[in-house]
Amino acid sequence: MILKKKKDILVGLDVGTTKICTVVAERDGDDTIRVIGIGQAPSQGLRKGVVINVEKTVEAIEKSIIMAEESAGVEINSVFVGIAGGHIQSIKSRGVVPVSGDNGEITDEDVRKVIAAAKAISLPMEREIIHAIPQEFIVDGQDGILDPIGMTGVRLEAEVNIVTAAVSSAQNIVKSINKANVDVVGIILQPIASSIATLTQEEKESGVVLIDIGGGTTDYAFFVDGSLRHTGVLAIGGDHLTNDVKIRFNIPTMRAEEAKIKFGYAMSSRVPENEEFVMPGTFGYPARSMLRRDLSDVIESRLTEMLDIVKTEMDKTDCRSNIGSGIVMTGGASLVPGTIDLASSLFHVPVRLGIPRDIPGLKEMFQTPVYSTGVGLVLYAMNSVDDHMYANVDTKEDHLFRKLTQEMHKMIKKYF
Repeated sequence: MILKKKKDILVGLDVGTTKICTVVAERDGDDTIRVIGIGQAPSQGLRKGVVINVEKTVEAIEKSIIMAEESAGVEINSVFVGIAGGHIQSIKSRGVVPVSGDNGEITDEDVRKVIAAAKAISLPMEREIIHAIPQEFIVDGQDGILDPIGMTGVRLEAEVNIVTAAVSSAQNIVKSINKANVDVVGIILQPIASSIATLTQEEKESGVVLIDIGGGTTDYAFFVDGSLRHTGVLAIGGDHLTNDVKIRFNIPTMRAEEAKIKFGYAMSSRVPENEEFVMPGTFGYPARSMLRRDLSDVIESRLTEMLDIVKTEMDKTDCRSNIGSGIVMTGGASLVPGTIDLASSLFHVPVRLGIPRDIPGLKEMFQTPVYSTGVGLVLYAMNSVDDHMYANVDTKEDHLFRKLTQEMHKMIKKYF
């Protein structure tokens, strides 16, 4: 096996409720990457984005990484990992500092200080900041400034989106990865990673909502004027659709998932009233006929509930009037037939399917919403990795999560 140089290899690890996905890319110039391998394994150790069985999680991570190593022809030693789960929270904070630069000119140091001031908030001991994302800067009362460096002023303020996570949840993910003999370079919120892979800068500038429906969680992110204004994670996802179908029709989980994808539709009114399909028998259960509309009623009910929660969050943040580019839906459950139509009817804005875009080396079979987070992680890593980080992040020491999030704070401004 010919191994690539470490600094040329970037690895994203999407630790999800239904699957563990490892994406390997190599630098293909200063500003581009090329995907050279992907590994995937079923996930059985997580529930709603949170580790509930370390041993099973480690086993799935190891399988995914081994597959990716064989596919890419490299040895994987470190990864960028995505994090989600119902424990994720997003709050707004404001920082204020006097300008310290010569002749009142705002410098990088002033920006760093004002963001640090915004981060100086009281948090419970069990929570930690994972991202601090500037939304806008205010110079001497003038708001709407995206980059104040070089401007002249006396007082600098910043409106910052603070994203926090439960320390224990993040530590359990990192611990599971370490037990698979892999180090963690950085922790990134999954909707941020997915947005990098699926959204255009034009969409972010004109306003857009990203909704990423995974197996155990639904992530959302609101962008206005190019900035991430709000983000959150719902502890409900595609697995809940499957479970609803399983309970309603008293069929095994495997058959419920198959029925959901093959015969279901997210808007039951568009399904002929008496159209039937045959669910094959399994595990001693006989084959049976079912009405597609009944199946679709179950799917529509749960999806509507999920999307209504996102809509409520949009109303709280006053984003609905500022999404000129509409909504982009990604994640595996966005592939349920009719989901895009349902979202469009509920939000009354244009809705499109989000897939990883313009990624050299990404095979057609992987150009689906299922891989948005994994691809977004390596795209994030492209502008985040340097030798200093690799040399100084020690994933075996105590307070690992705190050290990793400090590194992420330094780099988040590259994208937002």
